[in-house]
Amino acid sequence: MILLGTGTQRAAKTSRVLVGSTFLTFASFEATATGAEIPTTNFSSYNAARAESFAEGIMGVLSSDFKFGGGWDAGFRPTQNPPGLYPRDDLATVQLMTSRLEGTIWDYPLARIRSVTNSGEVEGIVAFNVTDAKNQGPFSYP
Repeated sequence: MILLGTGTQRAAKTSRVLVGSTFLTFASFEATATGAEIPTTNFSSYNAARAESFAEGIMGVLSSDFKFGGGWDAGFRPTQNPPGLYPRDDLATVQLMTSRLEGTIWDYPLARIRSVTNSGEVEGIVAFNVTDAKNQGPFSYP
């Protein structure tokens, strides 16, 4: 889809997923950052000129949910790719690269994995799909 008048669009063909020191053969990833809302609305939230009150708040705890999946790369040993993708609290170094050419990444030094699926079909590829992952401590985003 081309959106007219919105600038140059970016193709995801230079995107990558890195787990540990292994680049995964992947099909997709999705990351969502969320800042918890802490309401601070009070009696001072009243605007006298408009004679109205407005909601106010500050950002609380920052968190991120993400998921990724793709084909199992038969060129690596089975224990290396995808590496350590099972429910756990301590998956180290997960990077979701929006562009490996520019180094634009979602960086999770430590991640919690909650749900993983492996699948295969006779006329298809062996695939992996991490459907529920979360940051474990600090993370950075583009």
